[in-house]
Amino acid sequence: MKTNINSTSVDASAAPAQTLRHTLSAAVLVLTGLVLIATSLLAQPPVPPPGKGPRIAPEKMAERRTNHLKKALKLTDEQVSKIQPIILNGAQQGRKITEEKKGDRKAAAEAMKTAMETTDKEISAVLTADQQKKFEEMRGKMKAKMEARMSHRKERKADK
Repeated sequence: MKTNINSTSVDASAAPAQTLRHTLSAAVLVLTGLVLIATSLLAQPPVPPPGKGPRIAPEKMAERRTNHLKKALKLTDEQVSKIQPIILNGAQQGRKITEEKKGDRKAAAEAMKTAMETTDKEISAVLTADQQKKFEEMRGKMKAKMEARMSHRKERKADK
């Protein structure tokens, strides 16, 4: 059956077919978009949980800590030149301990504690009396923060 609208002939049976074609085209476009979005999300590398990401190189770690101490303790250039190798050595020892004692966390923690104490004593020997006092305060604050984190972890483990 043909209808004449404004002197244009249109097949009435073609209208549902065109509507179906438009609906299918829209559905294909939406599905294609969803597939592209899902693919791009899956292509992103997963964000590792805190403490599980890539390790910072000992050299970079030593540079950061030296810069922090330089600002916090107002170190002289001579002190910085003496402290930088001490910190680098400590960072390298820490990395070595972590690698060697991978399976034994308790042994790694003890070895790390000993290495850190040795490094801190060597740093302290380079500092003036006022700087040593400030350094000890900084260490105390850091220790308190670490203990708070550890107790928080223990609480979370107990809740599970």
